[in-house]
Amino acid sequence: MLQHDLSRAHPVKQSAAGVCAAGHPLEADAARRALDEGGNAVDAVVAGAFMAAVVEQIDCGLGGFARVSVGMAGASPVFSTFDGYVRAPRRARPDMFTPRDGEAWTYYGHPPTVGDAAKHGARAVAVPGAVAGLLRAHAACGRLPRERVVLPAIEAAEAGVPFGWREKLVIADLQDEIRALPDAAAQLLPGGKLPAVSVQMPDADRLDTRPLARTLARIAEDGERAFYQGDIARALAAYVQDAGGILTEDDLAAYRLGEPRERPGTYRDLSYVTCQDEVAHLGLNILEGYDLASLGPDAALYRHVMAEALGVCFTDCLAHYGDPQFVQSPISGLVSKAYAAARRADIPLHTVLPRPIEPGDPWPHHDAPYVEDGIRREISAAARKGTSQVVAADEDGNMAAVCTSTGWNYGSLVYVPELGFFLNNGMSYFDPRPGRPASIEGGKMPIFGAPVVVAARQGRPVFACAGSGGYRIETGVLHTLVNALDHGMPVDRAIDHPRVHCQGGATFVDARIPGDVQAALRERGHEVAALVEDASTLHFARIACVGLGPGNEPTASAAPAWLTGVSRA
Repeated sequence: MLQHDLSRAHPVKQSAAGVCAAGHPLEADAARRALDEGGNAVDAVVAGAFMAAVVEQIDCGLGGFARVSVGMAGASPVFSTFDGYVRAPRRARPDMFTPRDGEAWTYYGHPPTVGDAAKHGARAVAVPGAVAGLLRAHAACGRLPRERVVLPAIEAAEAGVPFGWREKLVIADLQDEIRALPDAAAQLLPGGKLPAVSVQMPDADRLDTRPLARTLARIAEDGERAFYQGDIARALAAYVQDAGGILTEDDLAAYRLGEPRERPGTYRDLSYVTCQDEVAHLGLNILEGYDLASLGPDAALYRHVMAEALGVCFTDCLAHYGDPQFVQSPISGLVSKAYAAARRADIPLHTVLPRPIEPGDPWPHHDAPYVEDGIRREISAAARKGTSQVVAADEDGNMAAVCTSTGWNYGSLVYVPELGFFLNNGMSYFDPRPGRPASIEGGKMPIFGAPVVVAARQGRPVFACAGSGGYRIETGVLHTLVNALDHGMPVDRAIDHPRVHCQGGATFVDARIPGDVQAALRERGHEVAALVEDASTLHFARIACVGLGPGNEPTASAAPAWLTGVSRA
């Protein structure tokens, strides 16, 4: 019987095969198993991500998305990315949801929708890309047979998954929405009640994941086509349409990954990829112009610079980004060094930028004709839970990272009992107002602000990092990279060191940051909100990272400890 032994939140197991870190101990175990069986870093993260689809259904699954970044030692090119993000169904329209006026703006910087129709229910479902993203990465870069990579997830699903305290808290919060969807209620409210959670986990209520085991076995046997064509696609589309959604078999059959070629960025002496996250490129380009090492990791000026840089890059990317295959968007301008220098010059060192931060103008730095859209995006600092992550390094020096999610907790809350998984609420990522860069359009990918980073030095992968926690992932990954590279911290300290977060409004600080530093930020004009992280929160993201230790050996870490797993294979 599958156990959740959270006393093993940081299991460490050693051999010569490599290291891995993940959002859950069983994901780390699956990744380690792949390494032990002769697999490489890509086999490891894909195995961990399929396990996540079983043991972290609150956060991710086959009905969501997966984005993978890979660095292969000695290869040319070093980097590959596999963007298995959601796409809008072909029948999606810019006006398919009605915006709610006069209410708080969503996490994505646009209005919520009437009845939360873009968040919960069948109309919220976008075309899932998780299976395609994971299997394309594995086919291109993995070493083990597909069946062996998926097998640990199948075994876990056959055993069933006990509910934990986090699941119970989330289900309690979403009871009304869950009860409105009978199949979700049957899965999440056994006997019509909140699930029983016991310190002795075998006594807890358990998710029936046997249907998911059968779906995973089909994927292991027949690969990507098993999910996007045939019986699974037919059942998935029929269920969504019967529930009032617009997903079709044709949408599934036509799914394609995002742009496969990401131009690597540079930060100091590193080259890196993010899996198409322009926010991270702009943020690192801005930060590169500061001597962060001389500021030190705890100084008020360092905290100020990090907060303002994050505020600027979120503001600019939310204001200007649109899927470049569908709208004119200044992507190359946003990620250019010249634009970052201009925005860095806008940031005063002894006071904050006026709030809310006004977007800059990346169009003059874009390598396409100038377009003036005149659109100003509102900015939100709302937190969002969901998502999981796996990172790995192998004995050959390869590194890989994956971020996988269904969106919010349990995604759209649409559960397909025949197939055994929840579906994403990807339509909530779009702006429900027509005529904007992130407006809804059939086939379109929405904005993404959570980097999946793999970095290399002189062609050798040296750093891989991913996280969960919505846009707080941006904060967690960038702080971890800066802490490791600029401040010389080992990866465990780089992850655990207190962080700040800003999306253009208030500045959220880890309550562990000393009071005098918080006071100095207030003196500079920051609206400081000190937050205490605990087992029910992701204020500053949950991060997993692998890097090189003092002897150039790969090391792994993940935090916070009560939500993560680490394995050394």
